[in-house]
Amino acid sequence: MRFNSIIKIIFLFIFFSFGGYAVAFAQVNMEAERKILLDTDYEFARTSVKKGPSAAFYLYLADNAMQLPEGSLPIYGKNAIYETMKGDHYDLLWTPVKADVASSGDLGWTWGKFVVVVRNSDGTETNMYGKYLNVWRKQADGKWKVIVDMGNASPSPTKN
Repeated sequence: MRFNSIIKIIFLFIFFSFGGYAVAFAQVNMEAERKILLDTDYEFARTSVKKGPSAAFYLYLADNAMQLPEGSLPIYGKNAIYETMKGDHYDLLWTPVKADVASSGDLGWTWGKFVVVVRNSDGTETNMYGKYLNVWRKQADGKWKVIVDMGNASPSPTKN
């Protein structure tokens, strides 16, 4: 009888010692998380159209985000990125193409194509095309926020 009690105590010790890992190793529904992340990037893009690029980035960047602008030094922090993007002389439009999520479910990336439409002082517009990659981290509240934003130029799309 004493042997059974010892076995039960050992079992309970192991269960409670490693039970916390069950949450860490919980199965993540990868397809659902990919869709949520891609949908979030689409919402981000729609917000850029509605409120402007700087406001959209302010809403969707993590506080400690980093931006890697083409041909420039990195910019650290949501507030600093916002300050460099302020202005109403341009529009930033993008279309997400793909998203993927780490098996842990808390880190992911999206990529897509963008166009920057610059309104020149003479009333003309200049379009600049590119592609982007954003790295996202799921926050404590379950929302995805961009932690790294980067993009580079692409050739102008051709019409078929």
